Amino acid sequence: MQISCKPNFILLLFFVSSFANAQVDSVYIKDFQKKNYLQLYTGSYSRNIEFTPSNKMGMAHTINLSPNSSAFTGFVLGYKKIMLYGDFIIPKTSKVDKQETNVKAVSLFLSHFKNKWGVTAFVSYNRGLLMAQDNMAMMYGNRTDLRMFTIGAHVYRIFNPSRFSFTAANSQQMLQQKSAGSFIFVATPSYRVVQSNNSIIPTAISKYHLTGQMVMSKQIQLYSLQAKPGYAYNFIMKEGTYFIAPSMYAGVGADYHFIHTVTNTQAGFNLNAGYRFKLTSGINKQRMYATVEYVLDHTRSYLYQSTVKNTYRECTLNFGWRF
Repeated sequence: MQISCKPNFILLLFFVSSFANAQVDSVYIKDFQKKNYLQLYTGSYSRNIEFTPSNKMGMAHTINLSPNSSAFTGFVLGYKKIMLYGDFIIPKTSKVDKQETNVKAVSLFLSHFKNKWGVTAFVSYNRGLLMAQDNMAMMYGNRTDLRMFTIGAHVYRIFNPSRFSFTAANSQQMLQQKSAGSFIFVATPSYRVVQSNNSIIPTAISKYHLTGQMVMSKQIQLYSLQAKPGYAYNFIMKEGTYFIAPSMYAGVGADYHFIHTVTNTQAGFNLNAGYRFKLTSGINKQRMYATVEYVLDHTRSYLYQSTVKNTYRECTLNFGWRF
């Protein structure tokens, strides 16, 4: 199981179950003798929610919303069936100085992979967001009236688990000894709600967005399902000591949306599309591992006169010691 949380300090204690490994080719995949580990990490992340008008005349009124993201550092201690985790932000690394905004955010990611299947669950809450408009020189302003909640999961089906270890490529808790890859199918169910006591889209430019009406937009709800086939590969050197593991998934799906304004509610289906890219590279040895990791996750929903784009980026440096 992998756990990650950003950006506020959190200390969590998890009791995790032991699971049997799949039937694997021992020439390709090997378990470590040492099961306990301490991992230290540092990195940065960003999230961008962009409302882009479909009407070219309104393109100058693109709106960008984001949390006040920061660099972070933390640790994971895995001991027998207990996992202890701590995470906190690095001061003076936020987009906007903490003294200048009340925007707060917290996110939690939980991952577990077994045999041919895996899941990465995610949940996040934003109390306020920063807003920038293209026609305002991208200066960030506080939108403390906004609230956003997201919950969902990436569910993975791995088609070559006997020779390709997703765990070795992504969390280094197993050893991939020879290069191998696998086709992977990812299904992503999720729910997202954005709401405001005022108007999500400023009323002055609301005719370029969503339903195209000059009204206050109070809430947007999206119940989503997306299917993303893809491929992952682990390039191995020196029997697994060094590795480069890229993966890429892309696909389409549908949302069932509710758009609440002060005058009415519009509901219906719309298309969505998205992709997910991850690259992990480094050293994976019997007693230690050190890696650099980059994640890019992008989804867009086509809502009447707006394209709503949600982009998440993360880059981390990790160092782990097994004992």
